[in-house]
Amino acid sequence: MSEPSIHRINLPSVEAFREQLSPLVLAHLEWLEEESRRHNLTRVPREDWLVRHVMDSLAPALGGWEIGDTFVDIGTGPGFPGMPLGLQNERVRFTLIESKKKVTNILQDFLMQYEIYPRGVALGERIEDLARDPNHREKHDRVVTRALSALPVLVELGMPYLKKKGELWCWKSSISELNDVGKALQELNGCVSRVLEYQLPGEDAPRFIIALQKMGETPEKYPRRVGIPQKKPLI
Repeated sequence: MSEPSIHRINLPSVEAFREQLSPLVLAHLEWLEEESRRHNLTRVPREDWLVRHVMDSLAPALGGWEIGDTFVDIGTGPGFPGMPLGLQNERVRFTLIESKKKVTNILQDFLMQYEIYPRGVALGERIEDLARDPNHREKHDRVVTRALSALPVLVELGMPYLKKKGELWCWKSSISELNDVGKALQELNGCVSRVLEYQLPGEDAPRFIIALQKMGETPEKYPRRVGIPQKKPLI
């Protein structure tokens, strides 16, 4: 596969970035801090959350990428990147998917308390199972995912949620996985759309967001049963 063109952006300073944030994004961080005292929700030190969780999550918006009207975050963990993307943009509808119900209960409690539900919802479901739900299959403009799996696996898990011409956004530390994604894109009717490159404050290595566009209907056989995409990736 030929290497895509890369759009490189400079991120704002931490101080300038904080001033741009919705109060709801900061409220989510406070909520996460409180819940982390009882549950081990993230291994990132608290002092790094604003940069390594929130700024990283909002890099597409800082690069001028549009999130669309509705998106899902597959494998959201404690809510990244989906929560900042959904809270910063008050018109978008979003669904956070995480198999650990303890975690999604915490996220859903936040969404309820701050009256974000039903615009935003957290579901404790398997990604493969929810992709067959007619309320979600081929219904979303974007799928976002960070630190979940290898790119061929993400194509199989994420593409079924997208409308035609929608995009799957994958947060990655390099673009080398593009060498392995050709078969998955062919099977799932997708293509490489664009790549964003940026560097977080205080870090030396660049980060990337790879956007993969859906070009046609998802074959009924995808995604395969729970666990199969990881065990037998389309490579």
